[in-house]
Amino acid sequence: MLKRRSSKFLGLLATLALAIVLSACGNSGSGSGSSDDSQTSLGNKEIEIPYIASDNSTPRSLVIAEVLKKAGYDVTTTPVTASGPLYTAVSENSDSFHASGIFPTTDKSYYDKFKSKLTIYDDKHLIDNAKVGLAVPKYVQDVDSISDLKNSDFGKSVDWTIQGTDNRNGVMQQTNDELDRDDLSKYSLDKSSDQEQFKKIQKAYQQQQPILFTSMEPNWFSKELDVKMLKDPDKIYGNNKQHIDLVFNHNFKEKHPAAYDIATRIAKDWDQKDEERLAKNIFVKSKNPEQVAKDYVDNHDHKVDDWLNDIDTK
Repeated sequence: MLKRRSSKFLGLLATLALAIVLSACGNSGSGSGSSDDSQTSLGNKEIEIPYIASDNSTPRSLVIAEVLKKAGYDVTTTPVTASGPLYTAVSENSDSFHASGIFPTTDKSYYDKFKSKLTIYDDKHLIDNAKVGLAVPKYVQDVDSISDLKNSDFGKSVDWTIQGTDNRNGVMQQTNDELDRDDLSKYSLDKSSDQEQFKKIQKAYQQQQPILFTSMEPNWFSKELDVKMLKDPDKIYGNNKQHIDLVFNHNFKEKHPAAYDIATRIAKDWDQKDEERLAKNIFVKSKNPEQVAKDYVDNHDHKVDDWLNDIDTK
């Protein structure tokens, strides 16, 4: 079942905890010293961007925030622990949006719950071809598909347990809904948090032991480790062409017309490879998340100029 090989496991758990702490510090500011409260093309200048502090939502959200600050907005970035709080926050605040919507399947239940108060921008996706589902380490052999999970040897080796995250994440709801399926009927889903899940995965990797867990790609974690996303022939988690979109409060565009234009321009021009490099700096190299975002914006003048073109930043 297992292919034994030398594998250097990166000590990522402490780095993750540090990134979450740093993300929660110094999370507001404005790129403009103006005290003019009059309505301009910027509209209302106060904006809040919630984001999940343990995944790639962090770099893309903080970069958007830094660009908006350059335009003159007063932006507060708020780290949260799961998808549910993202949607609740944006639905309740007309000055808010997030950059972490996984569609058409994973976050559908949350969108449906709040859809009268939300608007999805999907003319262009921030990330194309996202994958959401179950995963194992690549050193686990003979398990390449969810249909392979019926194998009793593998099931016993993981105590018939799927290591999950916060129960308010879309992937957790999808997994819960499918536990009575034939392939997963013997399994239980362990609900915890991102950090607790990482601890268990870290321990398994260190000992080269099998483990089954919820996961998604792209994600800094699966990028740094040899993670194998399992094939999903019955499309339990939808198709493998999920995408990540901006999700706005339905009144946001009217209140913040320039900010809406800037954010959607970034979505049209966002580079997944840049995001992966930014995530590595934050989660692997332990750099301050806000400083990483600021440095990116400062070093990409041409991109920022395009994103702010024809925006009245006075």
